Amino acid sequence: MIDDQISYAEALGLALSITPDLEIVGQAADGTAGLEVCAGADPDLVLCDFRLPGGRTGTEVADELRSNGSNVPIIILTGFPAPQVRREAAAMRNVHVLSKDLSITELVKAIRSVLAGTPIAELSDMHEIRLSPGEIEVLELLNQGLTPAEAAAHLSLSIHAIRARIKSSYRKLGVGSQVEALVSATRCGLVVPPS
Repeated sequence: MIDDQISYAEALGLALSITPDLEIVGQAADGTAGLEVCAGADPDLVLCDFRLPGGRTGTEVADELRSNGSNVPIIILTGFPAPQVRREAAAMRNVHVLSKDLSITELVKAIRSVLAGTPIAELSDMHEIRLSPGEIEVLELLNQGLTPAEAAAHLSLSIHAIRARIKSSYRKLGVGSQVEALVSATRCGLVVPPS
């Protein structure tokens, strides 16, 4: 397991250590140490945080493992499973992205599925939310702090077109306000949280 959030790593490590068919063979707090642990421990699966110290990402660590000839399955855990993270992972063999919001039971189920070679449900499939690119584009602008009128000007669209996209995204997300829509879209990985 590679994660620099000590409390999360300790809690997850404890939970996994008492799971009968799973064993933690090594832990690291950054990408470099994680690669060294993987080389020495020869794990059956790697759990890796997305944001690591030094600006390194979990997908970069996964890419290095693949470049080193390792085919070990990798699950990247992230608090905000943004679309680009899933795209980067999808471009590599047997690399999955899951939310840190998953319960231990759900994570253990995903780990067992990956170890068995069974595809796991990615976040977009689990939520079954299908926003159009235009709807996502508007939500991303609203998430950056733009008003609907400013989003309309930015996209060279009418305010009516922007409001139609917003209303449609509310319906698909099952929410009734902009705040709820942004929270839901961020949790689903459809919108990147503001830095």
